[in-house]
Amino acid sequence: MNLLAGSTGFLGNKILNELGSKQNPTIALSRRTIDNLPNDAQELIIDFENLSRFELPTVDHVYLALGYPLFYHNVMGFMSPSLKEDFFLVDFSYQLELAKKARESGAKSISLISAVGAHTNSWNYYLKTKGKLEEEIIKLDFESTNIFQPGHLRGNKFRLDIFFADMVSVIVDPFLLGPLQKLKSISAEKVSKSVVNNPQLKKPGVNYFEFKDFIT
Repeated sequence: MNLLAGSTGFLGNKILNELGSKQNPTIALSRRTIDNLPNDAQELIIDFENLSRFELPTVDHVYLALGYPLFYHNVMGFMSPSLKEDFFLVDFSYQLELAKKARESGAKSISLISAVGAHTNSWNYYLKTKGKLEEEIIKLDFESTNIFQPGHLRGNKFRLDIFFADMVSVIVDPFLLGPLQKLKSISAEKVSKSVVNNPQLKKPGVNYFEFKDFIT
């Protein structure tokens, strides 16, 4: 049985549907009812603000795809103090709490959706937070820890800032070669397929996945 956090988000919902297409039984955590829930999934509505009182069901694998809604300039590192607090609460605190509870309930493996460039020493608050979460998840010592670090996810929303980021990616991506290849943009469909189907997912230890590792 799988557990997915972030089932109604842009990427999380695609992961949920990919799991459904493979008939993988999944418990989908959400704040609200999930539209078009796959047949092999069951939704579990929870209050994330009271996670400490919540007991997770026993699962084998955990997918963490929670994300606070941000604009492109926020992802690039420009956040107000209040936005930093909200972002940290969702992307770090909630996800780490869920990972801890899943580990305590017997989960053996975990897949975390992070970001390319994530590092605890980054000047970019978005990437710094992602890096901190990666470190804390690793400390939980799952049998298999899978960390996915995609670049910009194309087509996220019908918004001007995302459209602009997509256009920049179309221009810049062809020049990102060699070690810079990991910075290329990528479709959410490709990421979701990799998160669910990558043959290395059950490899013991800590496994990192970037652009070159995503399934084509």
